[in-house]
Amino acid sequence: MKVIQQPCTSQYEVGVGRHFPPEKPDILFKLISNLMVGVIINPAIYVFMNLLNRTRVSGRKNIWGLKPPWILASNHLTLLDDLFIEPVILFPQIYFGYRYIPYHAPEERNFYRRRLISWFMRQSKSIPVVRGKGLNQIGVDRLIEAVKDGGILHIYPEGTRSRSGDIGSAKPGVGRIVQETGVPVVPVYHQGLEQVLPIGAGFPKIGKEIRISIGKPIRFDTAIEPGRELQRWKEISEEILEAIREQQQVAIRRWGFRPTRPAEELETFGKKPHLKKS
Repeated sequence: MKVIQQPCTSQYEVGVGRHFPPEKPDILFKLISNLMVGVIINPAIYVFMNLLNRTRVSGRKNIWGLKPPWILASNHLTLLDDLFIEPVILFPQIYFGYRYIPYHAPEERNFYRRRLISWFMRQSKSIPVVRGKGLNQIGVDRLIEAVKDGGILHIYPEGTRSRSGDIGSAKPGVGRIVQETGVPVVPVYHQGLEQVLPIGAGFPKIGKEIRISIGKPIRFDTAIEPGRELQRWKEISEEILEAIREQQQVAIRRWGFRPTRPAEELETFGKKPHLKKS
């Protein structure tokens, strides 16, 4: 008799916290994470960014000596921005211990359909969120707790990748995390990864130039009036995004203006090229 197997829907269940790293990781979990990030990922990405590509960084001094907890807020260009950026700007601090490895907030449906990738994301301190589930979803709550427990968080105020390469509009999620944790925020602008990993590309490209500008830590007033929570969160997110735009201008003054995504790539998505003036 032929047995018809039903698809396992639980494998794709999202927004329930099943992929979160442990709140109180044991020694083995920390050891695996430190080895995976410090021995395998960071050296490989460092070589890729600095030898196979050319990466320019300004403002490193702004995070020297900055101890956890804090939030790294950057613009968002590719699915792997954090993977490319962190080994470059957080060296050598990222080798100081498990708490110096940043948490990440990937969209759960993009990364968690295969067990090996799910395991990798968990070990690399990723706490997935689900786009469209709102500000009070379990993933955002867990990110707040991770920062309160002394963690570093790399997150994107835009909430999603920019298709044009231009900085988009702010979403209130980052504002909620900042307001409820009270930790400093470091604004970071980067450009060039859209050339390294263009939309639709299956493998990163080499021979590109990446520019990264790191701003000074910013602190926000965490006081909030009852009933104004959403408005205040949006205000904080907008202020952070404006600080990232300021770092964009720092990069332009330092290295000169350069268009964002190439025109032919924009036309692929039915868009006309839009080149911002400095």
